Amino acid sequence: MPGEMKEIMIVDDEIGMRSLLSDVLIGKGYNVTLAKDGEDSLRKLKKKRFDLLITDLNMPHVNGIELLREMKKNGRKEKVILMSGDSVDETKLDKDIQPVFLQLKKPFGMELFVEAVLSALETVKIKPKSKRNAA
Repeated sequence: MPGEMKEIMIVDDEIGMRSLLSDVLIGKGYNVTLAKDGEDSLRKLKKKRFDLLITDLNMPHVNGIELLREMKKNGRKEKVILMSGDSVDETKLDKDIQPVFLQLKKPFGMELFVEAVLSALETVKIKPKSKRNAA
């Protein structure tokens, strides 16, 4: 990966899922921070900026929707990938929450996961070309 290493936080109450996703992303050259639930992630968000936040929907203490509401309220700008074993009710994803870049339904394959992360982190910088007349 050229340039700076991207910072990603994975939020999931299942240790196996956190470990698996972390191992995959570290293997791809990303810096990964783990959080066991939304409450834990909010503490970590106070200390650091991330390029991407990958969060489960159903967690104890502070669930994914509550986490996204707090992020928006606090003016956070991280892109978000939302994971859930259940179908996500689109009506819960309203204007009061941090916009969700992509939703992944568990279980998902690692190829799809990596593709989602790459897509979320892709930054397209279009510089206008200056036009010069040859003299």
